[in-house]
Amino acid sequence: MKRREFIINSALAIGGTALLSGCSKNKELIKSENQVVRRKYKDIEVPLLALGCMRLPMRGDEVDMQELDRMVEYCMQHGANYFDTAYMYVDKKSEIAIGKALKKYKREDFLLADKSPIYKMKSRAEIRETFEEQLKKCQVDYFDFYMVHNINKDTFPKYQEFNIYDELMQLKKEGKVRYVGFSFHGTPDMLKIVAKEHKWDFAQLQINYLDWDVVKAHEQYDIVQKEGIPVTVMEPLRGGGLVNLSDKALAALKEGTSYPPAAFGLRWAASRDNVVTVLSGMSNLEQVKENIQTFIDFKPMDEAEEALADKVAKIIQSQGEINCTACKYCLEVCPRGINIPAIFALYNQYKVTGNKMLFKIYYESLAEEEKADKCIKCNLCNKNCPQSLEIPQLLAKADAEYQKVSGLKR
Repeated sequence: MKRREFIINSALAIGGTALLSGCSKNKELIKSENQVVRRKYKDIEVPLLALGCMRLPMRGDEVDMQELDRMVEYCMQHGANYFDTAYMYVDKKSEIAIGKALKKYKREDFLLADKSPIYKMKSRAEIRETFEEQLKKCQVDYFDFYMVHNINKDTFPKYQEFNIYDELMQLKKEGKVRYVGFSFHGTPDMLKIVAKEHKWDFAQLQINYLDWDVVKAHEQYDIVQKEGIPVTVMEPLRGGGLVNLSDKALAALKEGTSYPPAAFGLRWAASRDNVVTVLSGMSNLEQVKENIQTFIDFKPMDEAEEALADKVAKIIQSQGEINCTACKYCLEVCPRGINIPAIFALYNQYKVTGNKMLFKIYYESLAEEEKADKCIKCNLCNKNCPQSLEIPQLLAKADAEYQKVSGLKR
């Protein structure tokens, strides 16, 4: 029996399977008892919530496999059987870890997504070589979803030069990939070129209610929708930024909804009509349980909630936060080892709370070589930043703020 038939028959046995209705932009959402809602995608069903494997549980420098096993087991038990990894995630340990965690399950019972790291490749031949390496790390014979990783202004020339689309389509013909797509961190004009020049199965975009306007996520979403390309969502909670809200933003949210910040943000992303699944970078079993419950009880957003999301986004924007999602791509190229994401997170939190003492204490807990004043303005980090931040300038801004609260002069 095919998995789709099994799901439908099981649901009918416990009282029937229902299509969520009442909101035209969420047609074809399938709900079964004690399972996350699913969406019909091509010839399969995909859970609307997926486990993103960029922020796995850690024990020191290694992935906490016991905790990851519990997380994966809970996901599988509740129908959240889509897992998204990448070559460089968790210091190149993510693929190996999720491969080990999924080994105990039948291959047809889960969906696995991975990415072709063109940023590290020096020749077209490396595309297939790296792909085969990734299959071995993940201990699988094929990937359900495979994509060109992080197309942006720096990787775009290589993407074109290597004609990577044709390489991935060949893998699809060989049965080693089911669906071919791309993840994107470039400009809308670049996205128009990428979306139009090939027939893609899906696109992975950064979609959340803050970036909808801040980094033109709405425009990018519209571009791929116009081309008939379904979307898988990354960074729906902005790297935790939409969970740890300022007092003012949190007060506004609580005034308008009973949903906690994480559930509200995930529901917002999942309520876009062209979204196949929403990736959440969960780091422990508690987060998995909370997010899965949100999608078991999933309700598409209504107009009042959409307006509330816009209101909260405007509050956040007005507080001058640095648009950093803590993806850590900048750390790969910084020659000085500056802890850029941590500095920006401390700066943002200080701007939200105004707590000078905590800003000073936590900033000084960083190793000397990790601090902002060690920046040599080489600009390598700018090239790796998906958000196109002017990182050296922002580091100088954070350093100036630290000097101010500490009474220092340089």
